[in-house]
Amino acid sequence: MYRSKFFAPTLVLALLSFSMPITAEDDQAVELIGFAGMRGGWVEGQPGWIEGGFGRLAAGGEAPGDSDGWIRGETQLALRFNPSVSWQAKVHAVARASSASNEGDTAGLTEAWARYRRAVGHRGELALTGGLFFFPSSQENIDPLWASPYTLTYSAINSWFAEEFRPLGLDAEWQSFTEDGDIWSLGATVFGGNDTLGTLVTWRGWAMHDRLSGFNEVLPLPPVFSLDDGGSFQAQRRFGTTGFGSDLDDRPGWAARARYDRGNAFSGQVAWIDNRGNRMLHGNEWAWDTRFLHAGGHWQVTEAAELMAEITSGNTRIRFPGVPWVDADFRAAYLLASIDTRTGRWSLRHDRFHVDDLLENADWGLFNDRGRTLTFAWIRDIGARSRLAVELLLLESERTVAEQSGFPPDTDGLTLLAEWRTRF
Repeated sequence: MYRSKFFAPTLVLALLSFSMPITAEDDQAVELIGFAGMRGGWVEGQPGWIEGGFGRLAAGGEAPGDSDGWIRGETQLALRFNPSVSWQAKVHAVARASSASNEGDTAGLTEAWARYRRAVGHRGELALTGGLFFFPSSQENIDPLWASPYTLTYSAINSWFAEEFRPLGLDAEWQSFTEDGDIWSLGATVFGGNDTLGTLVTWRGWAMHDRLSGFNEVLPLPPVFSLDDGGSFQAQRRFGTTGFGSDLDDRPGWAARARYDRGNAFSGQVAWIDNRGNRMLHGNEWAWDTRFLHAGGHWQVTEAAELMAEITSGNTRIRFPGVPWVDADFRAAYLLASIDTRTGRWSLRHDRFHVDDLLENADWGLFNDRGRTLTFAWIRDIGARSRLAVELLLLESERTVAEQSGFPPDTDGLTLLAEWRTRF
């Protein structure tokens, strides 16, 4: 019987047991990387999603149009093991404290994996990765700790991935190198522990932030009326969901992807993800059946200017025996332009996101979702290890189920943030 909660940690330990006895001659066999940062600013809108509200941002006021100050301190640390050319491993954790009424964990494990690489012929390479890892799809989150060098707030797509999509299993990738320096890649992933994938994007809607969930962390849901006592979904853990963690239905999910890199000038990738949730209630959590197409690309226009985009489109559902209780299509996309100048990196991103409730049963909740954002950010390195960033984000959105639950349907938001970050 498949059980990812035992399989993945055991796989990591097995891979590490082979890799750790191998020693490297330089001081980089074990490497500590990380940062400590302080972020603060002004936020307008309903209480943020992590506060248990209908707001899309990490914090908010009391109602639409209300504003409040917000501050957060965060540290992320990772140990990278490079015992040989063939072996790598990484353990990554996060700790944070915020002035918002944060209902999530203050610390958590975000990655724990081991990887083995070997050459295949003269122009090929095979890589096997086992453990807990970020799915290799993001065009913006390219820094070592799955951070973005472009903006403080991630796109709606990558905010969702940061919340509740973290494969826990085994990934295989084959790369072929051409004489011209191009790279063709094919990848496949078998994973578990992501059965609740789809919960947040349906019952809460899309959100915008940079908060990385930890393993088995319980994240808040907004006060949707049908989740309350006597509601259709009262069996759900009271206004809470586990982003990713122990497997619920003993059914592994899978993903496949193809990628093309033309040197540093252009790259494009397409992927299909299916968590194969059995749609049934397991204790106080549903295993959502979520499948979606994801595509992205990056174009290095000049030495200083970049363009990138991602799009995802799919469906998620759960059921009561015989009928689907939730059946929703979702999609989101963004386009980001960035230029690196002497005064710092300037980036502009436009997001659009939707959820279409296919059942439209008012007694269960109308989960239609519409929104768009514009994000403008400036980031500048200060010395060798520090950076200063300022960001303005404007969000227009509405949420039908918020009005059904006694809250304003206006889930607009506005943030002006500044951050100082020091890298280790």
